[in-house]
Amino acid sequence: MGRDKKIQNALKRSEIHRKQKREKAQVKLKRRMENKKEELDKVSGKQKREERLSKNVPRTLDNTRVFDSSSYLTADPRTLLQPKPSKSEVVKESDPDPDSVDGSGDEDEDEDEDEEMPEAGPSSLRTAAADPEDEGGNEEEEEEGEASASAQPAPTGFSPPPRILITTSASPCKETYAFCDDLKNVFPGGELFKRPKGRGFELGRISRWAAKRKYNAMLVVNEDHKSANAITLIVLPAGPTAYFKLTSVQLGSQIFGHAKPSPHSPELILNNFTTILGNSVGRLFASLFPPQPQFRGRQVVTLHNQRDFLFFRRHRYMFASPTSAKLQEIGPRFTLKLRWLRKGLPSVTAADGSIPRPGGKEEMDHDDDFEDDVEQGEAQAENEAMEEMVSGKTSTKSASRQTSDAARIPPLDEEQEYEWKWKPKMEVSRRTFFL
Repeated sequence: MGRDKKIQNALKRSEIHRKQKREKAQVKLKRRMENKKEELDKVSGKQKREERLSKNVPRTLDNTRVFDSSSYLTADPRTLLQPKPSKSEVVKESDPDPDSVDGSGDEDEDEDEDEEMPEAGPSSLRTAAADPEDEGGNEEEEEEGEASASAQPAPTGFSPPPRILITTSASPCKETYAFCDDLKNVFPGGELFKRPKGRGFELGRISRWAAKRKYNAMLVVNEDHKSANAITLIVLPAGPTAYFKLTSVQLGSQIFGHAKPSPHSPELILNNFTTILGNSVGRLFASLFPPQPQFRGRQVVTLHNQRDFLFFRRHRYMFASPTSAKLQEIGPRFTLKLRWLRKGLPSVTAADGSIPRPGGKEEMDHDDDFEDDVEQGEAQAENEAMEEMVSGKTSTKSASRQTSDAARIPPLDEEQEYEWKWKPKMEVSRRTFFL
């Protein structure tokens, strides 16, 4: 029905519209029934079904994603892995006739150079793809390596969970403390500390205090208007620092039919992280859990990335059959969105660029305690050094201390650059994602 032949009567117009809509639905239903009948054929039915499914792919925001090419962190990883053409390939493309090209020996040298270039990827893959001629010459080296490996003590198979300091912003409410208590149950090595008030307890000071006490990470839950709204994740002892927006917080006690948590180390599932920035964020969360989970607890933690929103869930699974399992949510559940990723630890500087001095009696007592701890540690290290000099052997404690001291703790006034920072103007399209 054209625009110039519009029916003036509204009732008549709506009746004709319903009739046309019904006719279209009948034609669509008839076509679907014919396709179904053809697909039931044993000879060509399977092929027709595959052709129909290959054509009927819905267009979604996920499969029409547009990568942000302004930075290599958020660019398409497939474009970053494409190898550059060698000189010989460029020459062959420019001149297809090999007889007309002078200096074929130079091309062979270029090809040999290309073959000798190291390939990207794990070193184990490169060693596995070595030439068989070198195998006989490296037998002695392999025997020496096996002898040295047998001389080293065998690993026990158990590694302690990473120590994580969990704290809040100043003067939090009860709901924030309840959320931090749930977070402490999620991470096997989590320890919750109430953050004191006053100057001298900035993030930079607390993070360096935790790094000197052998903590591996620090989680700070920020709140606004008596509700948790952000999480700062700091990897110790030298960073990086990530800031996430926090939404849709639901405690485990608020979930209907929730399960009770157990102290077992959970399994970790990191899903749908594609870019370099996404893999970096995934590794940050992977560092918070032990590398070897305890499967007896049947607990699994899932961090699913969907359009740059990180959905956090924790479940307990039970195998109902050899091919299916049942899930029961433990909690908590919340959603994160990355706002910025920065190198190093948070800095502590005043308006004029100087380091503010902590004030107050409690803070001065805290500094005195810290100095006493440092003096005791130095005295213990001196005693161990004397024992090593007498015995002529290096203890495992001193070796671990040397490796830990190798990771330098940055000073208070050191402020490093942003690796990535979100800005509203970056989201030019609904199909642009960064993780």
